[in-house]
Amino acid sequence: MFQNFRLWAKIMLAVGATIGIVCAVLTINNLASMGSLIREAERNALDAHSKAILNGIDAASRMAETMSAVVASIPLVQEKFAAGDRSALSDLFVPGFKQLAKDYGVEQFQFHTPPATSFFRVHLPEKFGDDMSTFRFTVLATNKDQKPTRGLESGVAGLGVRGMVPVFAGGRHVGSVEFGMSFGQPFFDEFKRQNGVDAGLFLLDKEGFKTMCSTLGKNPLLPLDVLKKAMGGEPQLADCEHNGVPYAVYATAVKDFSGKPVGVVEIAMDSSRYQTMLSQTRTKAVLAGLLAILLGFGLAMLVARHLVGRINTVVEAVNRMAKGDLSVDIPLEGSDEIAALASAMREMRRKLHDLAAEVSTNAAEVYAAAQEIAGAVEGQAATSSEMSSSVAEITSTMEELSASSTQIAEHSKSVVDIASQTLESSKVGSQAMQTMLERMNDIQTDNQRNLQEIVELGVKSKQIGKVMEIINAVADQTKLIAFNAALEASSAGDAGKRFSVVASEIRRLADSVTDSTRDIETKINEIQDSINRLVITSEKGGAVIAAGTAASANTSERLATIVTAASHTTSAAQQISLSTKQQQIASSQVVVALREIVIASSHTEQSIIRISQVSKEMSALSAQLDALVRQFKLIDTV
Repeated sequence: MFQNFRLWAKIMLAVGATIGIVCAVLTINNLASMGSLIREAERNALDAHSKAILNGIDAASRMAETMSAVVASIPLVQEKFAAGDRSALSDLFVPGFKQLAKDYGVEQFQFHTPPATSFFRVHLPEKFGDDMSTFRFTVLATNKDQKPTRGLESGVAGLGVRGMVPVFAGGRHVGSVEFGMSFGQPFFDEFKRQNGVDAGLFLLDKEGFKTMCSTLGKNPLLPLDVLKKAMGGEPQLADCEHNGVPYAVYATAVKDFSGKPVGVVEIAMDSSRYQTMLSQTRTKAVLAGLLAILLGFGLAMLVARHLVGRINTVVEAVNRMAKGDLSVDIPLEGSDEIAALASAMREMRRKLHDLAAEVSTNAAEVYAAAQEIAGAVEGQAATSSEMSSSVAEITSTMEELSASSTQIAEHSKSVVDIASQTLESSKVGSQAMQTMLERMNDIQTDNQRNLQEIVELGVKSKQIGKVMEIINAVADQTKLIAFNAALEASSAGDAGKRFSVVASEIRRLADSVTDSTRDIETKINEIQDSINRLVITSEKGGAVIAAGTAASANTSERLATIVTAASHTTSAAQQISLSTKQQQIASSQVVVALREIVIASSHTEQSIIRISQVSKEMSALSAQLDALVRQFKLIDTV
């Protein structure tokens, strides 16, 4: 179906499809890149928020450790702690604890004795002496290693941010002091207020993840398997909806003081703004793509109209050439493929024009030569007819002479009596022989002239054969040009189909010319064969005529002798009788020779008639060839 479209439609469809595909690919790629960029921005932002939470936890634990270090460095505290004086420690710290809890978020403040026994809880003075070694591993580590410890740890009150340092009195390790900072719902509420994102902490237990605190509700936004992946140390980013609002949710593991994961912190950021931005970008990309396609179609239309206009100009010229108008001019514009096609068509038109002109000229020459041959043959036929008549007369005369010689031989005894009559008859015979000799000379002259004209006819027929060779060469060149034109038409695709038809027509015409010239060559060969036979026959006739002329001359001499003898008939009767017998023999020979001349003249006349027929056929073929050439309109030349 696409092959049936016009060229301009094909160009527009190809350009439009290409631009559409390019725009679609670029739009999809740009949207994917923008989506990836938005995703990366969300990841970076949420990762920064998660680090802010973890850094907040670390900062709180560091503050707890700092306050613990300050308390542990007070000499009075060291002394009272070493002495086990809870009352003194209570007097020092209980009055100010409420202010610490209010202003600095301190939830716990207590002292421990090794390994992990509660000595004094400032936040709960009445409770002390309980062993915490089974769950307070920070206390065990601090008292064991006698080094500060800070971080998250679960206690009786749950997960807390703790910081503790060992306490020394007089260089002796007496225990440890601990501060526990606020780490619960207020921490996450404050985080949301400062950063504008929701957050939650979920601890893993046997039943799954348990919400410790969250600004989005009691349950995590991400499914259990995603939270477990985050718990395993691989941060997770996913999209979900909460109360009809799209969120980008980021989950990462939260570790305790020892680096062991104890839960997952979930950061949720409203992604409506990013989704709106992506939707607007998608709309703009689609509009830009449609605009590019429209512009591409417009540009393709302009280019297609220009190309189709140039092609139509060439096609119109080719159609005129196909109708035989070889005077058409094919314009050349530019140096592209269409210009190359136009140049090739112009060259083909020129060669066809030259070929047609040359064929026309050669046809005219062949026609003129055929007419000349016909005229010469008609003259030869007339001459041959006259020669036949003359030979017939001479034959009749020689037969009469032979009869007379016979009578002379029979009546040789009465020669003396009729000497006078014999003398008169001899004179008549001498005159007749003289006439016959003149006729024989005329016949010989005409035969030589006929032979010369026949030879010239053979030369002209060979010249006609050369003309046929030129026509054959021109026809072969035309076939080659038609073949090249067919190749050009095939390489041009659909646009070259019409030109291919023209090339086929030219090739058919060239084949027709070749067939015609082949027939003409056959006729010319037949003419040349007839001419050769006529030459041979004429040469034989010439020899016979020469022999007849010689015999006639001899007879004339004999008649002269007869005349002389007749005057001496009385004294030379025997000699006359003998001469008469010789005359009879010579006359018989002359009659036989003349009969052969008559037969040769008949053959010559038949050959001349055949030559005349061939000449007429050549004239007809020349006229037919000229009619074929006249189908082409050539450029007028002066």
